[in-house]
Amino acid sequence: MEYTKDIILDLGNGQASQKKNLKKVNLLKKFAKHITNHKIMTCVIIATIGFIVLDMYLITSFMDVLTKI
Repeated sequence: MEYTKDIILDLGNGQASQKKNLKKVNLLKKFAKHITNHKIMTCVIIATIGFIVLDMYLITSFMDVLTKI
């Protein structure tokens, strides 16, 4: 009875939520393992995103300087 109620109402303190949390933990472990296995690719992606953000900041700052002249 409790298990059915947990599934239907999606409560957070029953066995149903424990199984759902276990799936989330397994997914996070797989993601962390994937990142640790591909350290170079992860660093390249993070650096690329960082350079894009820095480039956009520098371009907007330069445009502000040009508009104030």
